[in-house]
Order: sequence, then C-alpha cells, then structure tokens
Amino acid sequence: MGVITALGTDPESRLVRRALERFGLETCLVEREGATSIQYIDQQPSGEKIFVRYEQGVLGDYRVGPREREVIASSDVLMAVVYAQIEGFFHSVMESPSPGLRAVDFGDLSGVTGGVAIVERYLERFHVGFFGLNSTDVDLIGHLERLARSRGRLLVVTLGSDGSVALGGEERIACPALPVPEVIDTTGAGDAFAAGFLREYYDSGRVAESLAAGARNAALTVQRLGAFPWEDGG
Repeated sequence: MGVITALGTDPESRLVRRALERFGLETCLVEREGATSIQYIDQQPSGEKIFVRYEQGVLGDYRVGPREREVIASSDVLMAVVYAQIEGFFHSVMESPSPGLRAVDFGDLSGVTGGVAIVERYLERFHVGFFGLNSTDVDLIGHLERLARSRGRLLVVTLGSDGSVALGGEERIACPALPVPEVIDTTGAGDAFAAGFLREYYDSGRVAESLAAGARNAALTVQRLGAFPWEDGG
C-alpha cells in the first residue's frame, strides 16, 4: 500500500511523514516549497464531523509527473479522491493509466465542479465509485444508479447510520451500518469504509461481502477520535 502526494516544507509536512513511516506505507512524495495541505475539522455533539475550511497549499497546482505515473502504472488497486481545490491533481491521476482495480471517492459531489458531471466524465476510467450521501438524496441516488447501469460500473453510496447501498446491478444491494456503543468522531469513516470494501472486493469480487467489510471498518473508526490511532510526541 502506498501514497502519492505533494508535501510542503512546513512543520506539518514532518507530521505527515512520521505518520506514513509509522504505518509502514510506501510513499511517492514530492516536496515543494510552501505549505502542506490542511483540512480543518470540527465536530457536532453527536460526533459528526464538520468541515470548517481547507487550505490547499502545495497540492493546488501539483500534477503527477513521470515518477508518479510509473507508480500508478504498477498499481493493483488505485484509489483517487476529488474535491474542488485539487481537481487539477485529480485529473492528472485519472489520465494516468493502470492495469488494476481503479476507484474514486467523489464525496457528496457538492465540493466538485459540475457535480455529477465529473462522474460522467470519468466513468470509463474507474471501476468503483464511492459517494457519501444521505438517504434523503433520492433523486441523486437514482441518477447515479442509472449511470452505473448504463455504463457497467459499480457505484457505492454510504448513508451514515442508514448503512450503504451498491448500485449498478439489476437490483440494489444494501447493507446496514453496524451499531456501536457510542459515536466519538465520524472523521475518516468513509475512507475506512472504502478501504475495507476494496480489500474484500479485490480478493473476492463479491459486492455484499465487500459492503459488510466496509461497514466493519467504519464502525471501528467512529469509536475513536481522529481518522486513525495516533500519538505523536514530537
């Protein structure tokens, strides 16, 4: 498992490097003069995350180069994420071919230019798309389902406490969220879900089992503060 990104020359970049080293992740890092990207997050009393503001830093004008394209070309599974401030980076990733399973996290689509249009643009360049929506987003979910069926793609919608649903087959495949004693922090729950889903899906190709694996990962994540366990003394 590896990470491709750009880091700045600020103290925050050292924190990111230590975290990557601690978890033993392979990296393809580009250091650029400037600030490392930062997402500021607050919480509701329920533990639900609130995105306060995002400082794009050096990722704003970063595009993958030859070294990064080589890493992408050798990947068995590629996971890309898109939001407005890094769309240029995202486009450069999606234009880099790879032979394995390709997935994209589109979030709730409110933070990307053109909304669902970006999904339509890249439907032929990924196999699994992830979306974090609400069960009340009936029209959007229906539109995504029609897209998935028309282009033979698998789109997975997480719905918080309402579980998740996979779109693209003849019938929707739904999976409930796992109950937890207390929700501490939902930060990283969607990423954890996607990681669990993709690991199972890559191994077995079974959608229902993959949804369940994602639900187990997400349930563990929401019971702790932060996206992953971390204690840093320096």
